Amino acid sequence: MTRLYADHNATSPLRRIAREAMLAALDLTGNPSSVHGEGRVVRAVMEDSREALGVALACAPDAITFTSGATEALQLAMDSAKAMGFSPVYLSAVEHDAVWAYAHVLWPDLTVVPVNESVLVEIDWVRARIAKDGGRPLLIMQGANSETGTVQPLNRLSTLVRSAGGAVLCDGVQLLGKVPSSDFAGFADWFVVSSHKIGGPGGAGALVSAPGIVLANSRPGGGQEKGARSGTQNVAAIAGFAAAAAQACSDEAVCAYQMLTQTERNGFELALAEQVRGLVIVGQSARRLPNTSCVAAPNWEAARQVMALDLAGFAVSAGSACSSGKVKTSRVLSAAGYGPEVASCAIRASFGWNTQIGDGHLLAAAYLKAGARYIL
Repeated sequence: MTRLYADHNATSPLRRIAREAMLAALDLTGNPSSVHGEGRVVRAVMEDSREALGVALACAPDAITFTSGATEALQLAMDSAKAMGFSPVYLSAVEHDAVWAYAHVLWPDLTVVPVNESVLVEIDWVRARIAKDGGRPLLIMQGANSETGTVQPLNRLSTLVRSAGGAVLCDGVQLLGKVPSSDFAGFADWFVVSSHKIGGPGGAGALVSAPGIVLANSRPGGGQEKGARSGTQNVAAIAGFAAAAAQACSDEAVCAYQMLTQTERNGFELALAEQVRGLVIVGQSARRLPNTSCVAAPNWEAARQVMALDLAGFAVSAGSACSSGKVKTSRVLSAAGYGPEVASCAIRASFGWNTQIGDGHLLAAAYLKAGARYIL
């Protein structure tokens, strides 16, 4: 059976160029911290990768700290914000579990920022609360929500928070390669990205720190990554990450990606809207990532949808993939004010770099066939 993969927001398939870069790095012998010739060769591969990623992120290479993935990078950023004394702390209600859980550990008295039905942060609420609370505020937010694709107004929120003497920590995992770097570069004091979301290997992430930010030494040891993250770097994964970023993140590549995925996303949604009674398309009136569709068909549980489509040869998801493989009512949609008839019946289709023309219509046809007795 030929399968159609529409879960790129969870993990995007490995690009050939990333695989080739990884294999070349794996053929090298040496530790990047060693001073002999072999070590210097491996170090050069790593630093060339840092340069390439800096181009993709529109930042200075020395602003980049390599980590094992986005979860580690986000928690390093939060540790640093804690150490720098930013307070009060505002956390958007729709953050990924990697942020949500650790933020509540570090700041039990944090304030949760409400979102509207499009899953957008309520800017006026943030403005009023900052004016009331004072201090040096820290806003923690996703650049784009992984479940709905809704893109937050990072520039406006950053201006608001920074003008009050505060800082912004942005989970930018879903932005990289899907929007131009001008949409995010320079707007966050900590900005996190992940390799496997753009067709690089798993196990590689990066934290971009703004000038003046002091990173916490959250992992004492050998002092790698300028003391912020001890442990021998995974140079093969870093090389694959950089190669994927170089291919995915140029202005031309992003434009082509947007045209392809938005066409397939729109085709999928239009076909469903014409047939499904009471269909909800979350965030349809807001700016969304071009590849992401979050749809809910009342009376058809998300778990049943995912399983039915999987059996038919189509990979989609319900909620975030980083929840121990469980399908449960979406915390994001509940926070946006949706009742269980939507929050427990929503799935996400996310297209990507290897999507083919017509995939959106194929997925819609499979969806309508699998759910005929529930939704038509």
